[in-house]
Amino acid sequence: MRKISIVIFILLTTLAFGKYKDGKYYVESDKSIWFWKPFTMMVVKDGKIVEVQHDRYRKNELASENNGYNKNMKKKTGTDPKEYSKKLPANFFAAKGDLEKMDGIAGATDSSQHFKIMMKFLMEKAEEGKPGRYTIDKNKLK
Repeated sequence: MRKISIVIFILLTTLAFGKYKDGKYYVESDKSIWFWKPFTMMVVKDGKIVEVQHDRYRKNELASENNGYNKNMKKKTGTDPKEYSKKLPANFFAAKGDLEKMDGIAGATDSSQHFKIMMKFLMEKAEEGKPGRYTIDKNKLK
């Protein structure tokens, strides 16, 4: 009886606190794509993903904050990094973390794909309990 109680306690603890190790997880491409490096960051607290960020950067500038880049992309595709950098994390949370059910962003197909691949990578690291900074081969983002 005692063994059963211990097993039940462990199962309930795992379910209550989530399956991820607390910490900050970050991954970026090892090389630029269209002159910008995509990155994704997530924070896990109490075993659950509580914060997600996705964007691109070059030097010390985020694509979502570059007015010229946003204006040109919006004109060509109907969206821009300023919009999709907010929508992708929102769609992730709306899908309850299910990357297969998560909506992409029309006009930001590559960025949607990059986000999903990078989030899958970070979620695997969080399951393994390995917070930190990582790079991913640019070719794996296709």
